[in-house]
Amino acid sequence: MARRPVAAGSARVWHGAVMATPVPEARSVPLRPAAEPPEPAEPLAEHGAQQGAEPRAPVSEPTGPKREPGGELAAPVAARVAGLLAGWAALSVGIAAKDGRYGGYAMTAVLVGWAVVAATVALLAGNGSAASVLGRPVRLAARRLGRPTPWLSWRVTWVAVALLVGLGPPLRHPHYYGHGEFVGVAKWLQITAGLLAAAGVLAALARPSRPASPAAAWVWAALRGRRAFTAVLLLATGAGVATVLAAPDPRIDVFHLLQESSAGLGDGVNMYHQVWATGRPGDLHGGLTDVYPYLPATSILLAPFRLLVGDVRYGLLAALVVAVCAARALAPRAASAPWMPVLPLLVLIFPSYCYALEQSWTEPLLVGCLAVMMWAACSGRGALAVVAFAVALATKQHVALLVPVAALWPAFGPRRTAAACGLGFAIVAPWVLDDPAAFFHDAVRANLDYPVLDHSLSVPGWADHYGIHVGFGVTAVALAVAYLLAWRARGDATGFAAGGALVLLTVVELNKQSFFNHYTLPMALLILATATTLGRGDSPAGQAPSVLRHGAAHTAESTTTQD
Repeated sequence: MARRPVAAGSARVWHGAVMATPVPEARSVPLRPAAEPPEPAEPLAEHGAQQGAEPRAPVSEPTGPKREPGGELAAPVAARVAGLLAGWAALSVGIAAKDGRYGGYAMTAVLVGWAVVAATVALLAGNGSAASVLGRPVRLAARRLGRPTPWLSWRVTWVAVALLVGLGPPLRHPHYYGHGEFVGVAKWLQITAGLLAAAGVLAALARPSRPASPAAAWVWAALRGRRAFTAVLLLATGAGVATVLAAPDPRIDVFHLLQESSAGLGDGVNMYHQVWATGRPGDLHGGLTDVYPYLPATSILLAPFRLLVGDVRYGLLAALVVAVCAARALAPRAASAPWMPVLPLLVLIFPSYCYALEQSWTEPLLVGCLAVMMWAACSGRGALAVVAFAVALATKQHVALLVPVAALWPAFGPRRTAAACGLGFAIVAPWVLDDPAAFFHDAVRANLDYPVLDHSLSVPGWADHYGIHVGFGVTAVALAVAYLLAWRARGDATGFAAGGALVLLTVVELNKQSFFNHYTLPMALLILATATTLGRGDSPAGQAPSVLRHGAAHTAESTTTQD
Protein backbone atom coordinates (compact mmCIF):
# COMPACT_ATOMS: atom_id res chain seq x y z
CA MET A 1 0.00 0.00 0.00
CA ALA A 2 1.36 3.42 -0.80
CA ARG A 3 2.22 5.66 2.09
CA ARG A 4 2.26 9.40 1.52
CA PRO A 5 1.47 12.42 3.59
CA VAL A 6 -1.64 13.93 2.90
CA ALA A 7 19.46 40.71 6.26
CA ALA A 8 20.83 43.02 5.55
CA GLY A 9 24.59 43.45 5.77
CA SER A 10 24.61 42.62 9.46
CA ALA A 11 24.02 38.96 8.74
CA ARG A 12 26.17 38.55 5.65
CA VAL A 13 28.62 35.66 5.41
CA TRP A 14 32.30 36.59 5.60
CA HIS A 15 34.70 34.09 4.09
CA GLY A 16 38.36 33.67 4.68
CA ALA A 17 39.92 35.37 7.67
CA VAL A 18 38.30 36.61 10.81
CA MET A 19 36.82 40.05 10.30
CA ALA A 20 36.97 42.98 7.94
CA THR A 21 39.17 45.21 10.14
CA PRO A 22 42.74 43.95 10.64
CA VAL A 23 43.41 43.11 14.27
CA PRO A 24 46.90 42.61 15.66
CA GLU A 25 47.72 39.01 16.53
CA ALA A 26 44.38 37.68 15.23
CA ARG A 27 44.60 33.92 14.75
CA SER A 28 43.36 32.34 11.55
CA VAL A 29 40.98 29.40 11.87
CA PRO A 30 42.19 26.08 10.45
CA LEU A 31 39.56 24.13 8.57
CA ARG A 32 41.31 20.82 9.27
CA PRO A 33 42.40 19.37 12.58
CA ALA A 34 45.82 18.06 13.32
CA ALA A 35 44.14 14.82 14.33
CA GLU A 36 43.29 14.01 10.71
CA PRO A 37 45.88 13.49 7.98
CA PRO A 38 46.44 16.52 5.74
CA GLU A 39 43.91 16.62 2.93
CA PRO A 40 43.06 18.98 0.11
CA ALA A 41 40.65 21.68 1.22
CA GLU A 42 37.02 21.04 0.30
CA PRO A 43 34.79 23.81 -1.06
CA LEU A 44 31.98 22.66 1.23
CA ALA A 45 34.11 23.35 4.27
CA GLU A 46 34.14 27.10 3.67
CA HIS A 47 31.19 27.58 5.97
CA GLY A 48 33.57 27.18 8.89
CA ALA A 49 34.87 30.69 8.33
CA GLN A 50 33.56 33.17 10.80
CA GLN A 51 30.52 35.29 10.12
CA GLY A 52 28.93 38.22 11.85
CA ALA A 53 27.38 41.60 11.68
CA GLU A 54 30.06 43.69 13.27
CA PRO A 55 33.62 43.16 14.49
CA ARG A 56 33.32 41.53 17.86
CA ALA A 57 36.11 40.06 19.91
CA PRO A 58 39.64 41.16 18.92
CA VAL A 59 40.78 37.53 18.70
CA SER A 60 39.04 34.92 16.58
CA GLU A 61 37.57 31.78 18.10
CA PRO A 62 38.06 28.31 16.68
CA THR A 63 35.24 26.74 14.81
CA GLY A 64 33.44 23.90 16.47
CA PRO A 65 31.47 23.57 19.66
CA LYS A 66 32.17 25.73 22.67
CA ARG A 67 34.15 23.89 25.38
CA GLU A 68 34.75 24.46 29.04
CA PRO A 69 38.29 25.21 30.25
CA GLY A 70 38.69 21.57 31.33
CA GLY A 71 38.17 20.39 27.76
CA GLU A 72 34.59 19.18 28.16
CA LEU A 73 31.77 20.49 26.03
CA ALA A 74 29.85 23.38 27.50
CA ALA A 75 26.61 22.28 29.15
CA PRO A 76 24.28 24.10 26.68
CA VAL A 77 25.94 22.48 23.65
CA ALA A 78 25.91 19.01 25.22
CA ALA A 79 22.25 19.43 26.16
CA ARG A 80 21.27 20.44 22.64
CA VAL A 81 23.18 17.57 21.05
CA ALA A 82 21.71 15.10 23.53
CA GLY A 83 18.17 16.33 22.86
CA LEU A 84 18.45 16.32 19.08
CA LEU A 85 20.06 12.89 18.88
CA ALA A 86 17.76 11.40 21.53
CA GLY A 87 14.78 12.53 19.46
CA TRP A 88 16.34 11.03 16.34
CA ALA A 89 17.06 7.76 18.14
CA ALA A 90 13.53 7.44 19.55
CA LEU A 91 11.99 8.06 16.13
CA SER A 92 14.40 5.54 14.57
CA VAL A 93 13.35 2.86 17.03
CA GLY A 94 9.69 3.68 16.47
CA ILE A 95 9.70 3.38 12.69
CA ALA A 96 11.93 0.30 12.69
CA ALA A 97 9.91 -1.61 15.30
CA LYS A 98 7.15 -2.65 12.88
CA ASP A 99 8.45 -1.29 9.58
CA GLY A 100 6.63 1.98 10.05
CA ARG A 101 3.25 0.53 11.02
CA TYR A 102 1.25 0.97 14.18
CA GLY A 103 2.19 -1.01 17.26
CA GLY A 104 2.30 -0.33 20.99
CA TYR A 105 6.09 -0.06 21.26
CA ALA A 106 6.37 1.77 17.95
CA MET A 107 3.76 4.35 18.91
CA THR A 108 5.35 4.89 22.31
CA ALA A 109 8.76 5.46 20.74
CA VAL A 110 7.60 8.05 18.20
CA LEU A 111 5.59 9.91 20.85
CA VAL A 112 8.66 10.00 23.09
CA GLY A 113 10.70 11.27 20.14
CA TRP A 114 8.12 13.98 19.46
CA ALA A 115 8.21 15.12 23.09
CA VAL A 116 12.01 15.17 23.19
CA VAL A 117 12.21 17.20 19.96
CA ALA A 118 9.66 19.71 21.29
CA ALA A 119 11.60 20.06 24.55
CA THR A 120 14.86 20.54 22.64
CA VAL A 121 13.39 23.25 20.39
CA ALA A 122 12.07 24.97 23.52
CA LEU A 123 15.60 24.74 24.93
CA LEU A 124 16.96 26.40 21.79
CA ALA A 125 14.39 29.14 22.37
CA GLY A 126 15.74 29.77 25.86
CA ASN A 127 13.19 27.77 27.86
CA GLY A 128 14.90 24.80 29.43
CA SER A 129 12.16 23.70 31.82
CA ALA A 130 10.97 20.68 29.83
CA ALA A 131 14.52 19.69 28.91
CA SER A 132 15.50 19.93 32.58
CA VAL A 133 12.75 17.50 33.54
CA LEU A 134 13.77 15.03 30.82
CA GLY A 135 17.43 15.34 31.77
CA ARG A 136 16.94 14.79 35.50
CA PRO A 137 17.92 11.07 35.43
CA VAL A 138 21.20 11.96 33.72
CA ARG A 139 21.95 14.64 36.29
CA LEU A 140 21.29 12.25 39.16
CA ALA A 141 23.48 9.57 37.58
CA ALA A 142 26.27 12.08 36.96
CA ARG A 143 26.12 13.17 40.59
CA ARG A 144 26.44 9.57 41.76
CA LEU A 145 29.42 9.03 39.47
CA GLY A 146 31.04 12.27 40.55
CA ARG A 147 31.18 13.49 36.96
CA PRO A 148 29.86 16.64 35.27
CA THR A 149 26.45 16.24 33.68
CA PRO A 150 27.69 17.22 30.16
CA TRP A 151 30.38 14.52 30.40
CA LEU A 152 27.82 11.78 31.07
CA SER A 153 25.17 13.19 28.74
CA TRP A 154 27.65 13.26 25.86
CA ARG A 155 28.73 9.66 26.37
CA VAL A 156 25.27 8.24 26.96
CA THR A 157 24.01 9.94 23.80
CA TRP A 158 26.74 8.60 21.57
CA VAL A 159 26.76 5.11 23.05
CA ALA A 160 23.03 4.97 22.29
CA VAL A 161 23.72 6.07 18.71
CA ALA A 162 26.46 3.46 18.37
CA LEU A 163 24.16 0.72 19.62
CA LEU A 164 21.41 1.80 17.26
CA VAL A 165 23.51 1.93 14.10
CA GLY A 166 25.59 -1.09 15.07
CA LEU A 167 22.84 -3.47 16.19
CA GLY A 168 20.02 -2.17 14.00
CA PRO A 169 21.05 -3.87 10.71
CA PRO A 170 21.58 -7.36 12.21
CA LEU A 171 18.25 -7.17 14.03
CA ARG A 172 16.11 -5.44 11.39
CA HIS A 173 16.77 -5.71 7.65
CA PRO A 174 13.36 -6.17 6.01
CA HIS A 175 13.17 -6.95 2.28
CA TYR A 176 9.59 -7.22 1.09
CA TYR A 177 10.26 -7.74 -2.61
CA GLY A 178 13.92 -8.73 -2.80
CA HIS A 179 15.09 -12.16 -3.87
CA GLY A 180 18.28 -13.84 -4.96
CA GLU A 181 21.89 -13.43 -3.93
CA PHE A 182 21.74 -9.63 -3.85
CA VAL A 183 19.51 -9.79 -0.78
CA GLY A 184 22.39 -11.35 1.17
CA VAL A 185 24.86 -8.85 -0.29
CA ALA A 186 22.69 -5.93 0.80
CA LYS A 187 22.25 -7.39 4.27
CA TRP A 188 25.94 -7.93 4.93
CA LEU A 189 26.93 -4.55 3.53
CA GLN A 190 24.40 -2.90 5.85
CA ILE A 191 25.71 -4.86 8.83
CA THR A 192 29.33 -4.03 8.02
CA ALA A 193 28.58 -0.34 7.51
CA GLY A 194 26.68 -0.16 10.81
CA LEU A 195 29.36 -1.95 12.82
CA LEU A 196 32.11 0.22 11.35
CA ALA A 197 30.15 3.40 12.12
CA ALA A 198 29.54 2.19 15.67
CA ALA A 199 33.25 1.38 16.06
CA GLY A 200 34.10 4.91 14.98
CA VAL A 201 31.86 6.39 17.67
CA LEU A 202 33.23 4.14 20.41
CA ALA A 203 36.81 4.77 19.31
CA ALA A 204 36.21 8.51 19.54
CA LEU A 205 34.70 8.21 23.02
CA ALA A 206 37.45 5.90 24.34
CA ARG A 207 40.43 7.38 22.53
CA PRO A 208 43.54 6.83 24.66
CA SER A 209 46.03 9.63 25.17
CA ARG A 210 48.86 7.18 24.46
CA PRO A 211 47.97 4.27 22.17
CA ALA A 212 49.77 1.00 22.84
CA SER A 213 51.60 1.03 19.49
CA PRO A 214 51.92 3.03 16.28
CA ALA A 215 49.61 0.52 14.59
CA ALA A 216 46.99 1.02 17.30
CA ALA A 217 47.34 4.78 16.94
CA TRP A 218 46.80 4.49 13.18
CA VAL A 219 43.68 2.33 13.63
CA TRP A 220 42.34 4.72 16.25
CA ALA A 221 42.86 7.71 13.95
CA ALA A 222 41.40 5.89 10.96
CA LEU A 223 38.20 5.02 12.84
CA ARG A 224 37.75 8.67 13.79
CA GLY A 225 38.71 10.23 10.47
CA ARG A 226 37.96 10.41 6.80
CA ARG A 227 38.87 6.80 6.08
CA ALA A 228 36.06 5.49 8.28
CA PHE A 229 33.64 8.07 6.89
CA THR A 230 34.43 7.11 3.30
CA ALA A 231 34.32 3.39 4.04
CA VAL A 232 30.90 3.58 5.72
CA LEU A 233 29.53 5.78 2.93
CA LEU A 234 30.74 3.33 0.26
CA LEU A 235 29.40 0.31 2.16
CA ALA A 236 26.01 1.94 2.73
CA THR A 237 25.81 3.03 -0.91
CA GLY A 238 26.74 -0.48 -2.02
CA ALA A 239 23.97 -1.87 0.20
CA GLY A 240 21.53 0.48 -1.53
CA VAL A 241 22.63 -0.63 -4.99
CA ALA A 242 22.34 -4.29 -3.97
CA THR A 243 18.84 -3.61 -2.64
CA VAL A 244 17.75 -2.19 -5.98
CA LEU A 245 19.25 -5.14 -7.84
CA ALA A 246 17.54 -7.60 -5.49
CA ALA A 247 14.09 -6.09 -6.14
CA PRO A 248 14.01 -4.96 -9.78
CA ASP A 249 10.19 -4.84 -9.93
CA PRO A 250 8.67 -4.20 -6.49
CA ARG A 251 4.89 -4.46 -6.40
CA ILE A 252 4.28 -1.05 -4.88
CA ASP A 253 2.47 1.76 -6.62
CA VAL A 254 5.10 4.40 -5.80
CA PHE A 255 7.77 2.60 -7.81
CA HIS A 256 5.61 2.18 -10.90
CA LEU A 257 4.17 5.68 -10.93
CA LEU A 258 7.67 7.16 -10.57
CA GLN A 259 9.07 4.91 -13.29
CA GLU A 260 6.30 5.68 -15.77
CA SER A 261 5.98 9.38 -15.04
CA SER A 262 9.75 9.91 -15.32
CA ALA A 263 9.84 8.05 -18.64
CA GLY A 264 6.81 9.98 -19.87
CA LEU A 265 8.54 13.34 -19.46
CA GLY A 266 10.63 12.66 -22.55
CA ASP A 267 7.46 12.12 -24.57
CA GLY A 268 5.71 15.19 -23.25
CA VAL A 269 3.07 13.18 -21.38
CA ASN A 270 1.29 14.89 -18.50
CA MET A 271 1.92 12.77 -15.40
CA TYR A 272 -1.48 13.72 -14.05
CA HIS A 273 -3.07 11.93 -17.05
CA GLN A 274 -1.07 8.71 -16.83
CA VAL A 275 -2.16 5.26 -15.65
CA TRP A 276 0.31 2.72 -14.30
CA ALA A 277 -0.43 -0.95 -13.89
CA THR A 278 1.55 -4.17 -14.02
CA GLY A 279 -1.24 -6.32 -15.45
CA ARG A 280 -0.77 -8.92 -12.69
CA PRO A 281 -3.47 -10.24 -10.36
CA GLY A 282 -3.78 -8.09 -7.24
CA ASP A 283 -2.19 -5.25 -9.17
CA LEU A 284 0.03 -3.11 -6.91
CA HIS A 285 -1.73 -4.49 -3.82
CA GLY A 286 -4.66 -2.14 -4.33
CA GLY A 287 -2.47 0.97 -4.54
CA LEU A 288 -2.75 3.96 -6.83
CA THR A 289 -3.01 3.24 -10.54
CA ASP A 290 -4.28 6.52 -11.97
CA VAL A 291 -3.26 9.16 -9.42
CA TYR A 292 0.06 11.02 -9.26
CA PRO A 293 0.04 12.36 -5.68
CA TYR A 294 3.29 14.35 -5.81
CA LEU A 295 4.43 17.57 -7.44
CA PRO A 296 6.20 17.49 -10.83
CA ALA A 297 9.78 18.07 -9.60
CA THR A 298 9.75 14.57 -8.11
CA SER A 299 9.74 12.98 -11.55
CA ILE A 300 11.90 15.73 -13.05
CA LEU A 301 14.71 14.97 -10.60
CA LEU A 302 14.43 11.23 -11.11
CA ALA A 303 14.06 11.25 -14.90
CA PRO A 304 17.82 11.17 -15.65
CA PHE A 305 18.24 8.03 -13.55
CA ARG A 306 15.22 6.40 -15.16
CA LEU A 307 16.53 7.12 -18.65
CA LEU A 308 20.23 6.36 -18.01
CA VAL A 309 20.19 3.39 -15.61
CA GLY A 310 16.56 2.29 -15.80
CA ASP A 311 15.57 2.70 -12.15
CA VAL A 312 14.50 5.84 -10.29
CA ARG A 313 15.72 4.43 -6.97
CA TYR A 314 19.31 5.15 -7.95
CA GLY A 315 18.29 8.80 -7.95
CA LEU A 316 16.89 8.48 -4.43
CA LEU A 317 20.14 6.89 -3.28
CA ALA A 318 22.17 9.63 -4.96
CA ALA A 319 20.09 12.27 -3.15
CA LEU A 320 21.00 10.72 0.20
CA VAL A 321 24.70 10.71 -0.71
CA VAL A 322 24.45 14.41 -1.57
CA ALA A 323 22.75 15.04 1.77
CA VAL A 324 25.55 13.21 3.61
CA CYS A 325 28.18 15.36 1.90
CA ALA A 326 26.28 18.56 2.74
CA ALA A 327 25.86 17.46 6.36
CA ARG A 328 29.59 16.73 6.56
CA ALA A 329 30.26 20.25 5.32
CA LEU A 330 27.99 21.69 8.01
CA ALA A 331 29.61 19.67 10.82
CA PRO A 332 32.82 20.85 12.52
CA ARG A 333 36.32 19.75 11.58
CA ALA A 334 38.12 20.75 14.74
CA ALA A 335 40.40 18.36 16.59
CA SER A 336 37.74 18.24 19.29
CA ALA A 337 35.18 16.67 16.94
CA PRO A 338 35.08 12.93 17.72
CA TRP A 339 31.57 12.63 16.27
CA MET A 340 32.73 13.61 12.81
CA PRO A 341 32.93 10.14 11.19
CA VAL A 342 29.38 9.11 11.94
CA LEU A 343 27.23 12.23 12.41
CA PRO A 344 26.70 13.12 8.72
CA LEU A 345 26.17 9.45 7.89
CA LEU A 346 23.12 9.26 10.14
CA VAL A 347 21.22 10.96 7.32
CA LEU A 348 21.76 7.74 5.35
CA ILE A 349 22.30 4.83 7.77
CA PHE A 350 19.20 5.16 9.91
CA PRO A 351 17.64 1.77 10.75
CA SER A 352 16.10 -0.09 7.77
CA TYR A 353 17.18 2.57 5.28
CA CYS A 354 17.43 -0.05 2.53
CA TYR A 355 13.81 -0.99 3.18
CA ALA A 356 12.81 2.62 2.45
CA LEU A 357 14.88 2.56 -0.73
CA GLU A 358 13.32 -0.71 -1.86
CA GLN A 359 9.87 0.86 -1.49
CA SER A 360 10.89 3.87 -3.66
CA TRP A 361 9.69 6.46 -1.14
CA THR A 362 10.65 9.96 -2.25
CA GLU A 363 11.73 11.67 0.99
CA PRO A 364 15.46 11.40 0.05
CA LEU A 365 14.86 14.05 -2.62
CA LEU A 366 13.62 16.47 0.03
CA VAL A 367 16.47 15.58 2.39
CA GLY A 368 19.02 16.28 -0.34
CA CYS A 369 17.44 19.60 -1.36
CA LEU A 370 17.15 20.89 2.21
CA ALA A 371 20.68 19.81 3.11
CA VAL A 372 22.05 21.67 0.08
CA MET A 373 19.88 24.66 0.94
CA MET A 374 21.28 24.81 4.48
CA TRP A 375 24.89 24.41 3.37
CA ALA A 376 24.46 27.05 0.68
CA ALA A 377 22.82 29.53 3.06
CA CYS A 378 25.49 28.98 5.72
CA SER A 379 28.31 29.42 3.20
CA GLY A 380 26.93 32.56 1.56
CA ARG A 381 25.67 30.96 -1.67
CA GLY A 382 22.28 32.62 -1.61
CA ALA A 383 21.23 31.84 -5.18
CA LEU A 384 21.94 28.14 -4.76
CA ALA A 385 20.03 28.11 -1.47
CA VAL A 386 17.00 29.66 -3.21
CA VAL A 387 17.11 27.12 -6.03
CA ALA A 388 17.46 24.17 -3.65
CA PHE A 389 14.51 25.29 -1.53
CA ALA A 390 12.43 25.99 -4.64
CA VAL A 391 13.05 22.49 -5.96
CA ALA A 392 12.04 21.04 -2.59
CA LEU A 393 8.82 23.08 -2.68
CA ALA A 394 8.08 21.77 -6.18
CA THR A 395 8.70 18.15 -5.12
CA LYS A 396 6.26 17.40 -2.31
CA GLN A 397 3.39 19.43 -0.95
CA HIS A 398 4.17 19.39 2.76
CA VAL A 399 7.49 21.23 2.30
CA ALA A 400 5.31 24.34 2.16
CA LEU A 401 5.02 23.98 5.95
CA LEU A 402 8.68 25.07 6.14
CA VAL A 403 8.08 28.39 4.37
CA PRO A 404 7.39 30.39 7.58
CA VAL A 405 10.38 28.78 9.30
CA ALA A 406 12.67 29.61 6.37
CA ALA A 407 11.46 33.21 6.29
CA LEU A 408 12.41 33.58 9.97
CA TRP A 409 15.96 32.27 9.43
CA PRO A 410 18.14 35.39 9.10
CA ALA A 411 20.62 33.71 6.74
CA PHE A 412 17.77 33.00 4.31
CA GLY A 413 15.17 35.62 5.09
CA PRO A 414 11.76 36.60 3.66
CA ARG A 415 13.02 37.86 0.30
CA ARG A 416 14.82 34.65 -0.53
CA THR A 417 11.86 32.67 0.76
CA ALA A 418 9.54 34.61 -1.56
CA ALA A 419 11.94 34.06 -4.46
CA ALA A 420 12.03 30.31 -3.74
CA CYS A 421 8.23 30.16 -3.62
CA GLY A 422 8.02 31.99 -6.94
CA LEU A 423 10.57 29.69 -8.58
CA GLY A 424 8.85 26.63 -7.14
CA PHE A 425 5.53 27.75 -8.61
CA ALA A 426 7.20 28.38 -11.96
CA ILE A 427 8.42 24.75 -11.97
CA VAL A 428 4.93 23.45 -11.26
CA ALA A 429 3.03 25.94 -13.45
CA PRO A 430 3.20 24.07 -16.82
CA TRP A 431 1.30 21.11 -15.39
CA VAL A 432 -1.19 23.36 -13.61
CA LEU A 433 -1.90 25.30 -16.80
CA ASP A 434 -2.11 22.18 -18.95
CA ASP A 435 -4.98 20.68 -16.93
CA PRO A 436 -5.88 22.47 -13.69
CA ALA A 437 -8.60 19.96 -12.80
CA ALA A 438 -6.32 16.93 -13.16
CA PHE A 439 -3.58 18.63 -11.15
CA PHE A 440 -5.97 19.62 -8.36
CA HIS A 441 -7.50 16.14 -8.22
CA ASP A 442 -4.19 14.26 -7.95
CA ALA A 443 -1.93 16.67 -6.10
CA VAL A 444 -4.47 18.18 -3.69
CA ARG A 445 -7.83 16.44 -3.45
CA ALA A 446 -6.55 12.86 -3.40
CA ASN A 447 -4.20 13.62 -0.50
CA LEU A 448 -6.90 15.35 1.54
CA ASP A 449 -9.42 12.56 0.99
CA TYR A 450 -7.29 9.75 2.40
CA PRO A 451 -9.13 7.97 5.23
CA VAL A 452 -7.70 7.26 8.67
CA LEU A 453 -5.99 3.85 8.71
CA ASP A 454 -5.79 1.86 11.92
CA HIS A 455 -2.24 0.72 11.08
CA SER A 456 -1.06 4.30 10.62
CA LEU A 457 1.82 5.18 12.96
CA SER A 458 0.13 8.35 14.15
CA VAL A 459 -2.20 9.62 16.86
CA PRO A 460 -5.33 9.37 14.65
CA GLY A 461 -4.41 5.79 13.73
CA TRP A 462 -3.87 4.98 17.40
CA ALA A 463 -7.14 6.66 18.43
CA ASP A 464 -9.02 4.78 15.73
CA HIS A 465 -8.42 1.55 17.66
CA TYR A 466 -10.61 2.98 20.41
CA GLY A 467 -13.24 4.56 18.18
CA ILE A 468 -11.96 8.09 18.82
CA HIS A 469 -11.85 10.63 16.00
CA VAL A 470 -9.06 13.21 16.11
CA GLY A 471 -10.29 16.27 14.26
CA PHE A 472 -8.37 19.00 12.45
CA GLY A 473 -8.75 21.30 15.45
CA VAL A 474 -6.25 19.24 17.42
CA THR A 475 -3.80 19.38 14.53
CA ALA A 476 -4.24 23.15 14.17
CA VAL A 477 -3.54 23.80 17.85
CA ALA A 478 -0.51 21.50 17.92
CA LEU A 479 0.84 23.05 14.74
CA ALA A 480 0.42 26.55 16.16
CA VAL A 481 2.46 25.54 19.23
CA ALA A 482 5.13 24.02 16.99
CA TYR A 483 5.38 27.21 14.93
CA LEU A 484 5.58 29.29 18.10
CA LEU A 485 8.49 27.23 19.39
CA ALA A 486 10.18 27.36 15.98
CA TRP A 487 9.73 31.15 15.89
CA ARG A 488 11.28 31.53 19.34
CA ALA A 489 14.22 29.31 18.36
CA ARG A 490 14.91 31.29 15.18
CA GLY A 491 18.22 32.95 14.54
CA ASP A 492 20.59 30.35 13.13
CA ALA A 493 20.77 27.18 11.06
CA THR A 494 20.18 25.01 14.12
CA GLY A 495 16.96 26.85 14.88
CA PHE A 496 15.77 26.47 11.28
CA ALA A 497 16.49 22.74 11.09
CA ALA A 498 15.23 21.85 14.57
CA GLY A 499 12.16 24.10 14.26
CA GLY A 500 11.39 22.70 10.83
CA ALA A 501 11.76 19.16 12.16
CA LEU A 502 9.27 19.90 14.95
CA VAL A 503 6.72 21.40 12.55
CA LEU A 504 6.93 18.47 10.13
CA LEU A 505 6.95 15.92 12.95
CA THR A 506 3.83 17.48 14.44
CA VAL A 507 1.97 17.06 11.16
CA VAL A 508 3.23 13.49 10.76
CA GLU A 509 2.16 12.54 14.29
CA LEU A 510 -1.33 13.92 13.68
CA ASN A 511 -1.75 12.81 10.07
CA LYS A 512 -4.44 10.35 8.99
CA GLN A 513 -1.85 8.15 7.28
CA SER A 514 1.74 8.25 8.52
CA PHE A 515 4.25 5.49 7.96
CA PHE A 516 7.98 4.81 7.82
CA ASN A 517 8.91 7.28 5.11
CA HIS A 518 7.08 10.26 6.60
CA TYR A 519 9.30 10.25 9.69
CA THR A 520 12.57 10.17 7.77
CA LEU A 521 12.48 13.84 6.70
CA PRO A 522 12.18 15.32 10.23
CA MET A 523 14.78 12.78 11.35
CA ALA A 524 17.21 14.08 8.73
CA LEU A 525 16.55 17.66 9.80
CA LEU A 526 17.46 16.69 13.37
CA ILE A 527 20.84 15.44 12.13
CA LEU A 528 21.39 18.65 10.17
CA ALA A 529 20.49 20.62 13.29
CA THR A 530 23.05 18.63 15.29
CA ALA A 531 25.70 19.28 12.64
CA THR A 532 25.11 23.03 12.74
CA THR A 533 25.02 23.02 16.55
CA LEU A 534 28.46 21.48 16.65
CA GLY A 535 29.78 23.51 13.75
CA ARG A 536 28.14 26.76 14.90
CA GLY A 537 26.40 26.97 11.53
CA ASP A 538 25.78 30.60 10.64
CA SER A 539 26.01 31.96 14.19
CA PRO A 540 28.05 35.16 14.48
CA ALA A 541 31.60 34.65 15.64
CA GLY A 542 32.06 34.83 19.33
CA GLN A 543 28.33 34.98 20.02
CA ALA A 544 26.78 32.58 22.48
CA PRO A 545 24.66 29.82 21.00
CA SER A 546 20.96 30.45 20.57
CA VAL A 547 20.26 28.34 23.64
CA LEU A 548 21.67 31.16 25.78
CA ARG A 549 19.46 33.84 24.28
CA HIS A 550 16.59 34.94 26.45
CA GLY A 551 13.99 37.63 25.74
CA ALA A 552 15.83 40.92 25.43
CA ALA A 553 19.08 39.12 24.75
CA HIS A 554 18.03 38.66 21.13
CA THR A 555 20.48 40.87 19.26
CA ALA A 556 20.28 42.53 15.91
CA GLU A 557 22.27 39.67 14.39
CA SER A 558 19.51 37.18 15.24
CA THR A 559 16.63 39.28 13.96
CA THR A 560 17.92 41.03 10.87
CA THR A 561 17.42 39.14 7.65
CA GLN A 562 19.99 38.68 4.93
CA ASP A 563 18.53 39.13 1.48
